[in-house]
Amino acid sequence: MPTTTPIKSIRDQVLNRLRGELLSGQHPPGTPLREEALAERLGVSRMPIRNAFQELVHEGILVSRRNCGVSVAPPPGEVVNHLLNPLRAQIETYAVRHALPALAAEQFGDLEAVLEEMAEACRRKDDAAVIDSDFLFHQTFLTAAGLEEIVPVWKGVVSRLRDFHIGRNQTQPDYGVIPYVHARLVEVFRAGDVEAAVLALASHIENGEFNQQAIQAFHASR
Repeated sequence: MPTTTPIKSIRDQVLNRLRGELLSGQHPPGTPLREEALAERLGVSRMPIRNAFQELVHEGILVSRRNCGVSVAPPPGEVVNHLLNPLRAQIETYAVRHALPALAAEQFGDLEAVLEEMAEACRRKDDAAVIDSDFLFHQTFLTAAGLEEIVPVWKGVVSRLRDFHIGRNQTQPDYGVIPYVHARLVEVFRAGDVEAAVLALASHIENGEFNQQAIQAFHASR
């Protein structure tokens, strides 16, 4: 049977439109956004605009201040290296340490499926889809470790890294390196050495030696 593409709701259409505008730099940091003006421009009611604002604030792309409305968030700056990345690494390495010994073939299959989605998004240079698949890849270990109650905390951290990572991805001349690096990470996980997996994951999150070696291997293979 032929497959059909699900019709996105007005809320999702508005959210994707605004996210795309923000991530492409159409609205500089600090720019205030107004529900009424956006609703008129996009031809929708104010409710989907309000819902999109709430989601984008949660993702860290917008900031909300009482009596001031919402505005475009400033770049995350040094808080990424000094706070968010270390916190993310602590959560994810804890998850991998507990999940890896019992990780089943089915869950490795889930990782491979995410890598396929990531590779397709990279071929399209769809920055939003690339980062969505990237975060889904990492969330797999929290779920496998039974840490569902921690997932909202982790999402709160990585959502504020979204713009930062998209900007870093855009510096890559060949987006194919992104799924390649993650595939190399899966190879380490499949080997089953928990300590090696923890070290590789931490280095990957910090964009350290693991990533640099994988990037060099990718370009050497071209």
